[in-house]
Amino acid sequence: MTALLIAWLCLGNVAMASDDESKVSLATFDFAIAETLDAIGHPPTFVSGLAGYETYSRQPDIIPTATDLGYRHLPNLELLASQPPDAILISPPAHVNLIPKLRKIADVKEYPLYNNYPGKAAIDHWQILEDLTRKLGALTKDPAAAEQYIARTDRHFDALINRLGNVDSPLLVVRLMDERHARVYGHGSVEGMVLKRLGLHNAWEGKLGQWGFMTVTARALLDIKARIVFLDSPYDPPGGQRKLLRKGLWQHWPSVQRNDYAILSLDYWSWGGLPAARRFANSLVDGLTDKSDTGDV
Repeated sequence: MTALLIAWLCLGNVAMASDDESKVSLATFDFAIAETLDAIGHPPTFVSGLAGYETYSRQPDIIPTATDLGYRHLPNLELLASQPPDAILISPPAHVNLIPKLRKIADVKEYPLYNNYPGKAAIDHWQILEDLTRKLGALTKDPAAAEQYIARTDRHFDALINRLGNVDSPLLVVRLMDERHARVYGHGSVEGMVLKRLGLHNAWEGKLGQWGFMTVTARALLDIKARIVFLDSPYDPPGGQRKLLRKGLWQHWPSVQRNDYAILSLDYWSWGGLPAARRFANSLVDGLTDKSDTGDV
């Protein structure tokens, strides 16, 4: 009996060791990758710029098991080399200058996203993020988790679309920078992608930069007929957008004068993965419907 018990314990220990060995240790310098790994149940071991992402997305302790490698553009490579992961994940063009050093630590895998994706004109950004999720599922040896998260996200967005109903007015997503300048969002950002996924029309048809936004003057925006969605950044003073709406040219905006606008907290990474898309979509639909119920599906 004792011999059987010892044998059973040994087998149990071997199984536990095997489970631990099957886990893939990953480091990433990109938050779209980090939050996607976390969403499918395989949080990264290391994240560069984690503290900054927590501030930007207003999510303290967002990946509590991850070690912060410090500033996003100057990661602590010594710390990373002291516990080499199985792979280091980046999203070009960011960090490509570090690839020679990174390859001395671990295998480097590249995942271009949004407007940096090859053949970007021929593929939808939503599809790019689904592809990212599937690739990370394969990398962590858990493709089923990736497919399940994609399916849950699709159901979640379908439910949000049902909540919205018919929204005829075009939307303009902006962040006021000062009394005369604003950042407007579109193709190449979470904001632009989510509007499209929800079947909403983005009123901005002007130029956009590589990262899906453009800083413009008030004159470029005031004549656009749209319902305005303002993004309140965590880096601005509390209530910063509302304060700016009382100053300069913004107070003369027809949408503002009609009180036909929404102010949303910028509580997601604007170039994030499906988790960021879900957070922005929840806030947007709440703002447009004036409701607070965005339960998961």
